Amino acid sequence: MENVPLKLNKRQKEILKALLNKYEKSKTYRGENMVNQSFHVKPIDFFEEYDSDFADLDEQGDFERDLNVLEAAGLILLARKSDVVKTISMNVSAQESYYALLGRTGLKELENSQIAMYKSYLGKNSMLDAFCNVQIGRLQDRKKAEYPEDEAREILKILEYICGNKEEILERELSIELFSNSKTFEKEYRKKVITVLKKYGDYRDIIDNVPDDREQEHAILAEYNVFPNPTYVNFKGDGKIILISGKTIELSPEMPLAIDSDTMDQIDNVNVVDKRIVTVENLTSFNRVKADNTFFIYLAGYHNTAKQAFIQKIAKSNPDKNWFHFGDIDPDGFYILEHLKNKTGIDFKPLYMSVEELKKYKDYCKSLEENDKKKARSLITKGLFVDEMQYILENNVKLEQEVVSWKQFIVI
Repeated sequence: MENVPLKLNKRQKEILKALLNKYEKSKTYRGENMVNQSFHVKPIDFFEEYDSDFADLDEQGDFERDLNVLEAAGLILLARKSDVVKTISMNVSAQESYYALLGRTGLKELENSQIAMYKSYLGKNSMLDAFCNVQIGRLQDRKKAEYPEDEAREILKILEYICGNKEEILERELSIELFSNSKTFEKEYRKKVITVLKKYGDYRDIIDNVPDDREQEHAILAEYNVFPNPTYVNFKGDGKIILISGKTIELSPEMPLAIDSDTMDQIDNVNVVDKRIVTVENLTSFNRVKADNTFFIYLAGYHNTAKQAFIQKIAKSNPDKNWFHFGDIDPDGFYILEHLKNKTGIDFKPLYMSVEELKKYKDYCKSLEENDKKKARSLITKGLFVDEMQYILENNVKLEQEVVSWKQFIVI
């Protein structure tokens, strides 16, 4: 009965598919059953009014002809009572014809193919190992892997690439490299790749200190030198940059500079004349703030590895400086501060982020969102910025740093 010369209609295919699904879920399919099993479906599963007094006789006739064709081909067995079909059973010996007619690959073959795919990625990276081993275990336990095979193949390809990536690459460049299309990664795979990384990688520090989901995604991909846009560090102050080549770049408070990641790799050290170094969360405030004897660095919200490395390079060359951070006076702003401290190892002090500013500019304060309250309580639980968080919660207020930088220049 192999290569049965039949052209099935939609309903006939549905009947065979339903029977084959039942068969593949059975112990018989796995060769584990000691007794013969049979696999049945009912006519009403495919024609609800089949055995009803209200059934359309023409439709009923068409349905029975569909069944008779399958029965005549030796694909199914029909149990009738008073000329009415009661059950439709699979002819198990015709299983190969089922696969051929449906254009379908056997479940065991599909599982083995997936297991082989995941095994081919083992030993390349600890995160990949964790992901692949879980999928192999699921398949061996006869459960579905987390992603369909075609989709998983692309996810694995992306993960393998970024885990071995040593140079900065933009997300659209990554997409072109892997898919010859600048938007495929973002549209089809970015969320899935992030999900796998978060589930199977160790990013507890990022997740604990970067509560915003979008910023978490940026921070996790940045661990693999993958960025949404070119990475620049903006700064202004008195000092000089000394390049590995020996050339120097003079810095001035009146002339802010921005350098990209490639240039950062060429820097030997940064000599800061100013006594204080202040990181600034938002660009508007960075452009506004001025202060004597102060070197400003713009973070753009949650900072990535490039900015962390630049800050650490400055700290190494200037061990006698006092470090401050100026950001929004809300739970996120303090999370950014804590993340900055943890990632750089520098004891940053908050600057103009106190209860005093909340009181002084109360007319400009906004109400908290539920997520703000959750983050504030989390900081209190951790014993961090307790006075500020309690005031924020008790008074239902938060304040953008742009208000402070606009209303009063920072003079330290």
